Amino acid sequence: MTDTEAGKGWLGRKLKRKEDYRLTTGKGNFIGDIQLPGMLHLVFVRSLHAHAKIVNIDTSAAEELKGVVAVIAGKQLAEEILLMPQPIVVPNIPANHPTFGPLAIGKVKFHGEPVAAIVARDKYVAEDAAELVMVDYEMLPYVGDMEAALAPDATRVHEQFDDNIQYESSLTGGEEIADQEANDVRVAKIFEEADLVVKRRYRCHRCGVTPMEPRGVVADWDHAEGLSAWITTQRPHIDRLALSDILSIPAEQVRVMAPRDQGGAFGTKAPFYREPILICHMARKLGRPVRWIESREEHLMSISQERDQIHDLEIAARSDGRILALRDRIIADGGDGCEGVYWGYLMPFLGAVLLPSGYDIPNCDIKLKVAFTNKAVLSPARSFGSYPARFAMERAMHTVARELGLEPTAVQRMNLVTEFPYTTATGFNYDSGNFIKVLDNLVEKIDLTGFRREQEEARKQGRYLGIGFGLGAEASGMASEVLVQMENQPGYGAAMVRVDPRGKVQVCDGDCSQGQGHETTVAQVVAHEMGISPDDVKHSQGDTDNTPFGCGTIGARAGSYKLSAVAQACRHIKEKMSRIAAHDFSVSAKPEDFDFIDGEIIYRKDTNIRTTFAELAYRIVMTPLDLPEGEEAGLEHTAYFEAAMPMICFAAHAAIVEVDATTGQFEIKRYMTSEDMGRVINPQIVDGQITGGVVQGISNCIFEEFVYDDTGQQLTSTLENYKLATAADVPHVEVTHAPTPCPYTPLGSRGIGEGVPGPVPGALSNAVTDALEPLGVEITELPLRPNVIWKLIQQNRQAAE
Repeated sequence: MTDTEAGKGWLGRKLKRKEDYRLTTGKGNFIGDIQLPGMLHLVFVRSLHAHAKIVNIDTSAAEELKGVVAVIAGKQLAEEILLMPQPIVVPNIPANHPTFGPLAIGKVKFHGEPVAAIVARDKYVAEDAAELVMVDYEMLPYVGDMEAALAPDATRVHEQFDDNIQYESSLTGGEEIADQEANDVRVAKIFEEADLVVKRRYRCHRCGVTPMEPRGVVADWDHAEGLSAWITTQRPHIDRLALSDILSIPAEQVRVMAPRDQGGAFGTKAPFYREPILICHMARKLGRPVRWIESREEHLMSISQERDQIHDLEIAARSDGRILALRDRIIADGGDGCEGVYWGYLMPFLGAVLLPSGYDIPNCDIKLKVAFTNKAVLSPARSFGSYPARFAMERAMHTVARELGLEPTAVQRMNLVTEFPYTTATGFNYDSGNFIKVLDNLVEKIDLTGFRREQEEARKQGRYLGIGFGLGAEASGMASEVLVQMENQPGYGAAMVRVDPRGKVQVCDGDCSQGQGHETTVAQVVAHEMGISPDDVKHSQGDTDNTPFGCGTIGARAGSYKLSAVAQACRHIKEKMSRIAAHDFSVSAKPEDFDFIDGEIIYRKDTNIRTTFAELAYRIVMTPLDLPEGEEAGLEHTAYFEAAMPMICFAAHAAIVEVDATTGQFEIKRYMTSEDMGRVINPQIVDGQITGGVVQGISNCIFEEFVYDDTGQQLTSTLENYKLATAADVPHVEVTHAPTPCPYTPLGSRGIGEGVPGPVPGALSNAVTDALEPLGVEITELPLRPNVIWKLIQQNRQAAE
């Protein structure tokens, strides 16, 4: 139905978030708020070394401490439960998936790996006992450099494998090696004949995302009901299946619940981690509830780490700026690889797949290697794997333009995809959109022509102003045809919608929110479809006992998949209500002859024939007499939405900076985005997603970096040393829109949240390079910091003398 037919006005409205009252008045329900009678507390003993054999673990002093209930180490635990990998959390991709348990067995592989655990009456006793555990280590060589790790004679991180190559593949040319080799030859010939070849090494450092709330688990065991676990997770249904398998508990006896409120996730709570396994096992073993709340130091030592890629990237171009071919040799540092679902390599894998971004470059030769090292495994972070790829690609495009004496946006625009659907050289599908419209909107709103005049005047005054652009074509959810291969899980959206006798609507879905505002957007969609108020909608999520299976809150699925399932379920119920209304009114009418508006159901051909939504709901649910033939009582439907093809969203970002050439300091004077996420459900929530993603991108680009010393000690495990951008560090983000409704979703909407940080490093580094073009400075590495910029300025000045 059209907007005028159903709930006009609820979509596209800046409706206040339904969640915010409880969150701003201290009434949120987070993992730390869950209290169970007789609950015990678990604390991990973590490795002080990055790579060492475990010679002995002496837990006797800890066991004797009053208040300690249990102490466990890796060897004992391995006798009680199964080890990873388990099939449910292993991708359908050929790679090396190491064997590991919740606690280290035989040796440790990164600084901070759990080696033992204490369960005590409270966390204070557990912390004291953890300090009494004595671990004897025999040091092993530290494997910390990803390139050195790939050498044939490098020390192996995992003895079960012949080398440190976790994953290696060619992303272009087809599945067969002969086809890939033929593609390589064809691309090489294009490079030989090109007017211009640009070749650079681009390096993106190790950083990630840092949610306000770290991880936590509360687990309880009941001999009759089985396991109940509250986990700060993005994927409760996947966790349920994995816990069932690894703990050998029948799936029907495992219930996983994501807390109603979570303080952010951004990907970090999507993997199947080792810690929840142990908490759930100990609850069963001890017959008492067990809780673990992660400290910030644990969080920064063991998860939140992503990016960390090297791109040896080449572009072949014509003299007019048209890109002819792309060649890239990518290396990624995957850490120790011990993490269910993602295993460290899936992020760089998808980043390599998305490397061409929104550009029409059919001739590509892209190869990827992911190395095992003695660092924490890479965990998902917003802009999953593609943040380094976007940096490398946008820097290369800017360099091509400058080498040819062209405006960078002209080269970007010339090479954008214009015909849809489109399949990239890496096999990724772009369903629809108008990329040129998005870029043109940004160029107009930022006033590029006016800026160039301002820049020219500033240079005459000895000031260095610059503008940079970054683009990104990102996944808008993941279709099953992609996710089944990549993660061994389905990608469909699922939602159950139920209308009660009072005309109130309950929506249940198996995904869960970590602050995105799903309660609000779901309510707006139901209100739009049913013609009722969002206040009449209750949203329940994340409980595997009473929600349809969902693969999780990942990859911007809500706007594309979850809300589509909600809309489909509502439409199914509306059709049923319309059929029964026609029967009761004794009119010959089709479902589309009824409008659902402002709590009423109105016969379009005679508006005097009407009833209220609540009255008809009561009639169908409570008095199901004289129903039309074939109709059943009740108003409830579960819908599963699978798009006709994988979908994407597109964004263009622009940054204006001023650089102090004497110090390398720079100020972001303006930052603007142009977004296409199709039909906008709630502009306030969308703008919040964009602003937050840009801030995360700026923080990654300039401030954050995980640092390891020469022995693998993690030196940035506190917020004192791991610097995050603050409100004072970031500019106001101007969010603009240039939407093209998605033809493959019932609402025309797309998901947008996942890829937002991706264009940021390209925009910022291009802006600094543009500002310092008279000095010949070129940015090829992140983080983008004043000391690095100053050194580049000095090097170029010395070279010019």
